[in-house]
Amino acid sequence: MVEDSQSMQFSLDSRGDREFSMKKKTGVLIRSFDGSWKSRAEETGAREEVAKALSGKSSGNRLPELPPLPMDAGAILSDNSFLTDFLGRLALAEWKLQFRARRCLRAIQNTQRQKLKTVFSHFSISVAFKIRNQTEELEVSEGSSEALKFNLNGLTRRINETIENQKNRYKTILNREIPVVLQAGEGAILFHEILGHSLEADYVCQGVSPFDLSDLNQLIVPPQITIHCRDDRDPFFKNAGADDEGETCPSPLLVENGVLRRFISDFSYQRILKLADRGHARLEDFSRIPQPRMFATYVQPGRFPAAEIIASTPYGIYAREFGDGGLDFQSGRFYFNIRQSYLIEKGRLTAPVGNLTVSGRVREIFNDIGMIGDDFKYDRGVSYCQKNGQVLPVRVGQPTIKINRMQVNGGQGA
Repeated sequence: MVEDSQSMQFSLDSRGDREFSMKKKTGVLIRSFDGSWKSRAEETGAREEVAKALSGKSSGNRLPELPPLPMDAGAILSDNSFLTDFLGRLALAEWKLQFRARRCLRAIQNTQRQKLKTVFSHFSISVAFKIRNQTEELEVSEGSSEALKFNLNGLTRRINETIENQKNRYKTILNREIPVVLQAGEGAILFHEILGHSLEADYVCQGVSPFDLSDLNQLIVPPQITIHCRDDRDPFFKNAGADDEGETCPSPLLVENGVLRRFISDFSYQRILKLADRGHARLEDFSRIPQPRMFATYVQPGRFPAAEIIASTPYGIYAREFGDGGLDFQSGRFYFNIRQSYLIEKGRLTAPVGNLTVSGRVREIFNDIGMIGDDFKYDRGVSYCQKNGQVLPVRVGQPTIKINRMQVNGGQGA
């Protein structure tokens, strides 16, 4: 695999501090298998040397040039002056605005000696801030696969909502199992965490996943749940049709009407577990080795309007903005932080309750999935996943979903 990548970061904060950095990285990863894997990674600044490493020739296999990333901090500031002026008027204790951009071109020769190219671009903006007289750091972010251009009106609205949610939190302490309604879009990060990772073939092979080979083609979640791991309509991975081993998965179906159709596998674990397909190998950059990883988790829509799902809930939590989460295979438990949440009382959204944590057991939570909405949405493009030290952007999407029972902790006392 040959890689040519560019990355840019630019930040500024309420004190006027700014930092701009640009990195370019080119290199090659060569892997072979003769009973065990042998891998060699080498960084080089000469694109011709990289092309030669792939083809064995010094010409005729040049990598195309990547379009340049934004390099003018002044232009970035000018394009986003509406947002910086807005932040300056809020009288926050502090804030930091961060822009990130990355383009990565990979040329891959796969096990059939096919030569494929993939291109992935990712742009993001994040605003981290603190409200005066409060210690919690809040964050609102958005991403794109197209350009360093964002919905600034939407961002400012979400910042205002987050501030109001935090300032006007209902004084209550939650420590109980209650229904939780996940907002359409980012809510699928919960399914990415508790189901997607559980279906990665290395964890299945190691025996730490709650699922094993006997679950293949069996009902593992309620029959109203169908999950895809690819979506041709989504622009996020449109130019990355193959994985980082140059392989493709023949079907987007991960779970079909509750039935497990495939595990998330790379070439190595497909051989070990004798799986029917692969196409889910990912790596952070050419200096790392590929491992079974999700590109995307899309929970398909059901039949209920979102308003009906909320109206059916006498008392519960509506989860709107999602933070980080984790899965502990040893205990079989997961947790997830909800950055912005509201009480549901008598079928209506009422008081904000701020940051909460939801948790539960992996295999038990699927039995508690209730109503599936008809309002499918993609996330805002800033979902990330960490595995074995490698951090990668992922994509999720879902409709509004009601989980009939989850452990909820958090809130503030009276």
